[in-house]
Amino acid sequence: MVTPVKYVSVPDELPEFFKIYHPQICEQQLRIPPAFLKFFNGDVPSICMLEDLAARSWKVVVEKKDDNFFFMEGWVDFVLENNLEFGDFLTFSYAGNSKFYVKIYEKNGSLRQDVTALKEPELVTSEEENEQEEGVVAQPADQTSERSRSSVASINSCEIVIKAWHLSNARLNFPAAFGNRFLKREQPLVATLRAGNASWRIVVHCFDRFQLRKGMRKFISDNALRENDVC
Repeated sequence: MVTPVKYVSVPDELPEFFKIYHPQICEQQLRIPPAFLKFFNGDVPSICMLEDLAARSWKVVVEKKDDNFFFMEGWVDFVLENNLEFGDFLTFSYAGNSKFYVKIYEKNGSLRQDVTALKEPELVTSEEENEQEEGVVAQPADQTSERSRSSVASINSCEIVIKAWHLSNARLNFPAAFGNRFLKREQPLVATLRAGNASWRIVVHCFDRFQLRKGMRKFISDNALRENDVC
């Protein structure tokens, strides 16, 4: 189920540029079109804020290479957290003061709206619960037997499709609605990931969003995760 979102209103008269997302070109950095630089009035900002229609924001560093300017540090987080794919169409509207409004359109031309997609808890029977626990959370035997006596169980879950940059950066972002609902904003936050009978301790960074970091490389390796796997 998609959590209702109050969308930001973007003025029509703002200067903007667009990009068609191509992973080989845009995954690590994004070039600002040279013709767009005039809208900075001769003072290209070193840091820009990208804000989507749900008022989520990302800080990106602007760097100059030769005669071109690129979104660099922070851009990869934007790519990962929006699950950008080949052919996605993005518009960047400049509101001044180093701030861009970003709209993302799917390949079918529709405006992406599931910015805080979150699965609602599902009710399953005790028989189904025993099957699901092998792939969701492996409980200790005493807890499993006690839970199996319940007629129903609530499974709070979200799905994340593994992308190339999840693997190379060894980071994974929880959907905002899931993190805000089920996780605590404290430092340090350590989570336990379980698959089968094995478990991994992962450090979670929780600033404006929740991101699994330290420990993820071993989790990825031990589970032989590949692009397009679903966790």
